[in-house]
Amino acid sequence: MLAFLLLLQDPVAVVEGKGSPTADIPRLETSIQIDGRLDESAWSQATRLTGFWQYQPVDGRPAEEETEVLVWYAPDAIYFGLIAHDRNPAAIRATVADRDNIDSDDHIVIDLDTFHDRRRAFFFGVNPLGAQSDGVRSEGAGQVSSLIPGSTDKNPDFAWESKGQITGQGYQVEIRIPFKSLRFPGSGAQSWGFNVTRVVQRTGYTDTWTDVRRANASFLGQEGALGGLHDLRRGVAVEAQPFVTATADGSRDAGTGSFTREDVNPDAGLNLRLGFTSYALDATFNPDFSQVESDQGQVTVNERFALFFPEKRPFFLEGIELFGAPQTLVYTRRIVNPKAGAKLTGKFGQLGVAHLTAVDQTDDGDA
Repeated sequence: MLAFLLLLQDPVAVVEGKGSPTADIPRLETSIQIDGRLDESAWSQATRLTGFWQYQPVDGRPAEEETEVLVWYAPDAIYFGLIAHDRNPAAIRATVADRDNIDSDDHIVIDLDTFHDRRRAFFFGVNPLGAQSDGVRSEGAGQVSSLIPGSTDKNPDFAWESKGQITGQGYQVEIRIPFKSLRFPGSGAQSWGFNVTRVVQRTGYTDTWTDVRRANASFLGQEGALGGLHDLRRGVAVEAQPFVTATADGSRDAGTGSFTREDVNPDAGLNLRLGFTSYALDATFNPDFSQVESDQGQVTVNERFALFFPEKRPFFLEGIELFGAPQTLVYTRRIVNPKAGAKLTGKFGQLGVAHLTAVDQTDDGDA
């Protein structure tokens, strides 16, 4: 009787990465707790991606270490279970790292090309403990390294969950990415470009799910795909950041020693973001960037060339990859103290749109 019941269950789909395949993933009306343990029943129904290939140092070979990726999605999020087998688990490199600082650890990176145009992809990286790294990978706008074409921008930070643990066979990580953190064509049937990259620090090997070749000019052009996606519930993501500051300058009289203070000078502003399915609208009024991370110091050696600093201000980060080009056409750090600004970024069909308007205030108070 037990054997008969097992035959009635849908078999788990197993898809190997040879030839950039499309893997259909199941839609499950459930949610799980992200705790780094793949013990919920949903994982037994997930599509299993196997058959990784070596990318570095020699491409086109089967991977030395086995990697498995389990994938399924709920109406509001997509879930990944990463199982990284390792013949020497004691040598796995994992630290409690800061965000976007896991390159020296063993790590796995997921690329989601939600518009399947092989030009840009959201990437989500985790180390064996679930420490996060994320951003946007773009083709034709620079160089990731001497071996990976394209560029990555780690400045955008998305809202997602991850938790990992080291096991006796390697490590495993559980990931939940809400659809509100992504932009994609709509709620109808669609497929997303997809690939997974695994880095093993002990050996220096890099593996990918599809058999990516380094001689190819495009990394994203050799991705596979996730199919079976439909009726994705995203809604409108609304973020509002109002703030109020106040200053009261004062001075001490040299003769009497008394301290006098001027009237309080209040200041207010607002950052607003509306995130829709395929585009986002950002607006800011009198923004306050006092909480933004400070820039690293740079030394001017040749004054004939300008210094460039990475953008870290939240208003300018949304969709910043759409302004990317082989030549720097838009350098947002030239906008120093904006009084107000608005930005529209997204994709409409095959057309990518990026519009930025800002009224900057100079040191003498003129706009």
